[in-house]
Amino acid sequence: MSKLLKFIVIKRLLFVSFLIILITLFACSIDSTEEHDNSLKDTISSKKTPTVIKNEVSPYIINDTLNSIAQIISGNADSNNLFSEVIQSEEYKDFSNAFSQRWKLFDSTRIIKLKSFCKNELSKEISNKEILFYPFSGPDILYADLFFNNSSKFVLIGLEPVGTLHSFVDKTSHNKYFSTINNSLHSILKFSFFRTVSMSRDLKNQDVDGTIHLLFLFLNRMGNSIVSAKPITVDSSGSVVFYNSFESLKKSDLKTKGIQIMYLSPENKIKELNYFSLNATDDGLKSNLGFSNYLLSLSNFNTYLKGASYLLHNSNFSTIRNFILNKSKTVTQDDSGIAYRYFVKSKINWTFKLYGNYTRPISLFSNCYQKDLDSLYKKQGSKFIGFGIGYNFNDQNSNLFIARSE
Repeated sequence: MSKLLKFIVIKRLLFVSFLIILITLFACSIDSTEEHDNSLKDTISSKKTPTVIKNEVSPYIINDTLNSIAQIISGNADSNNLFSEVIQSEEYKDFSNAFSQRWKLFDSTRIIKLKSFCKNELSKEISNKEILFYPFSGPDILYADLFFNNSSKFVLIGLEPVGTLHSFVDKTSHNKYFSTINNSLHSILKFSFFRTVSMSRDLKNQDVDGTIHLLFLFLNRMGNSIVSAKPITVDSSGSVVFYNSFESLKKSDLKTKGIQIMYLSPENKIKELNYFSLNATDDGLKSNLGFSNYLLSLSNFNTYLKGASYLLHNSNFSTIRNFILNKSKTVTQDDSGIAYRYFVKSKINWTFKLYGNYTRPISLFSNCYQKDLDSLYKKQGSKFIGFGIGYNFNDQNSNLFIARSE
């Protein structure tokens, strides 16, 4: 064989070897990606340094580990749950049986009415396929999902911390955890809203340390499957960025701490839930340039307000109030949201669809009575609501109205 021919043969062999190495590396990278998507650690913790979220659409894979955790939190675990030792324990069975009965009652007496109201009223009045903005919500994805089920993205904000996921890997007792979960749901299931004082206490527990626990619970009980859950914050430009872990997010001094949950609905639609923990007063937003810019980036959204402690009646919440009035397509709220006088004073022409009855606020908020809203109800008339909601949760006292910007 000539030297030239030997050279050509060796060169081709080297090239083939190089191709084999590249194919092997590529195959390994696919395998590691699949493992990454389905591991608890890598799903709830992003890269070591914050990374700006990309806009590219990627394949969505239901995360078995996160769904197993959500099932346990909601007392809804089945035989496929990955934490078999937990769901076979007597303490879990007691919690599951008790809470399942509680949820069944809530489903049959309240959820059925809320879904009917959404179908017959809200869905006809609101084109709600866009973003739902729900300030002062706490972990209440429950009512947001029931009333605005067609929304593809939910933005919730509150003072309550994000928290960290409870570990069900160890063999210690989880009875205290289940008890705290059960107690934290009392007001939302009975009265339709979270009590700020109770949430402040319940969600600073060593085990149930934030909204992540109740967000998982509600998502699971409403039939959703979790794809991912990642800690987030915002940079100075208002862009959402991943944080490295929930644990480090909890320990940080960031002014905006959040969680992004991607999930698959029962209708097989991918949805996005962003919850941000922050100070939404005028001073709080003034010193939080990042979240102020994030708000400015939102468009084409509807706003929902319920059990909002009449905060938006006050002068020190003017920034977020003006943001809602200037950029919302619709505002659905009870009387604890934005005072009627601010709708009238705004430069935008608003029309109103009224439901229920307007009565004086409960004694705690007696100074927030709105004479002009009372007059509107009496002059315009309202439709029957059929369920209790808000602070006046008695069916005959509840009120709700939809304000539409024209």
